[in-house]
Amino acid sequence: MPKNPPYNKNTTNAKDLFDLLESISKFFGKKIKMYALGGTALTILNIKPSTLDIDINIHSEKDYKYICKIFEQINFKKIGSIRWLTQEGLAFDLFHSSNIMGTQLLDDCLKKSKLIKEFDNIELYSLSLYDIIISKLARGDKRDFDDIKSILESKKIDLSYLIERYHKTMQNSIVANSKQKLLDLLDIKFKDWNYKIDQNHIKEIKKWE
Repeated sequence: MPKNPPYNKNTTNAKDLFDLLESISKFFGKKIKMYALGGTALTILNIKPSTLDIDINIHSEKDYKYICKIFEQINFKKIGSIRWLTQEGLAFDLFHSSNIMGTQLLDDCLKKSKLIKEFDNIELYSLSLYDIIISKLARGDKRDFDDIKSILESKKIDLSYLIERYHKTMQNSIVANSKQKLLDLLDIKFKDWNYKIDQNHIKEIKKWE
């Protein structure tokens, strides 16, 4: 069984996550790629201090089923369709393929991810910041906008590329009011945050079907 590092059941920082993956990696008999999403990715990228739960994507269906089997063997508790709880009560959410937290991202989303750290047979990647923003914008609650603001404050983001990638993503993904959500970010939130925005971007987005 994995050792019990001092996890906080309410939030998880990067060290907590690394300790957890280190402790379970020895139970894996083959190389597994895990892709951190949302707040989990922002935590391991040092953009935010901690995350409420661990959101991980597994691309291969075979690997996804394999991980679920391992989780059962080490007595993680299955809650619903995606959530597993560690013995310490830490929430570990497993997603599959390019459907990220309810949003169908572009097929190359995992290829654009960045390798962060290796733990024996586990390779931990972070989803790209652009796809993190897109997945958060598609959901669009207050916490998501707070995370987007944190990204913009700490990293250089090419807005033209973000808008283009968002548009391509939404053409293949069913998200209600997708155009308006992007306008809410660029035309409303940016003003609230005192960020400058090229009005040509706004005009172009409003032309989208």
